[in-house]
Amino acid sequence: MTNPEREAFAAEFDVSRETLARLDRYADLLTEWQQRMNLVGPSTLPHIWDRHFRDSAQLLPIAGTGQRWLDIGAGGGFPSLVLAILDPTCNIMLVESITKKCTFLSTVAHETGTHDQIIVTNARIEDTKATHFDVITARAAAALDTLFAWSTRFAGPGTRWILPKGARVQEELATAAKRYHFDHELIPSRTDSAARIVVASKVRLAASGHMGVKRR
Repeated sequence: MTNPEREAFAAEFDVSRETLARLDRYADLLTEWQQRMNLVGPSTLPHIWDRHFRDSAQLLPIAGTGQRWLDIGAGGGFPSLVLAILDPTCNIMLVESITKKCTFLSTVAHETGTHDQIIVTNARIEDTKATHFDVITARAAAALDTLFAWSTRFAGPGTRWILPKGARVQEELATAAKRYHFDHELIPSRTDSAARIVVASKVRLAASGHMGVKRR
């Protein structure tokens, strides 16, 4: 039976049959493991291709291929495992504190042939050894100011934060600007008209009491 969301995804991102087969395997594993643990919202399972795969894949054209990614609070593997499947030239460290979710992530990486690109770290981000990444991302892990607090030590001069955010993005930006200087742009989400993708750079602690947001 044809899945219209799957077909639309393949057309939108120009996905090969081999890559689609890997994503099919990911979808099967997600459905199977969801019965044992909460990886995604149960109501979103019938719409994996749009709500999770497409929502993750939209970050790749923004970042470009061949990037070194850090995914904070990787959970069910979004966006990182989708990005790894779509871009075999990228490398991603997934940080997740819940052991059974790390087991799921490692299983998907092996089953989809992305294990050479992936490092799954079973730890809190605060306890993870710092190294620099090209791109830092997180999906529904924390508010923007918290993500900056967790991740600035993983950033080099050219690091970008590419962060999917919901309808309260302006509120999160205003709160973050009380503590941090940063440049940013907002890119409309392909999957939710009210959502935006925050692309931030040059994130650094601001002097107390000074607003630090600069829009490009």
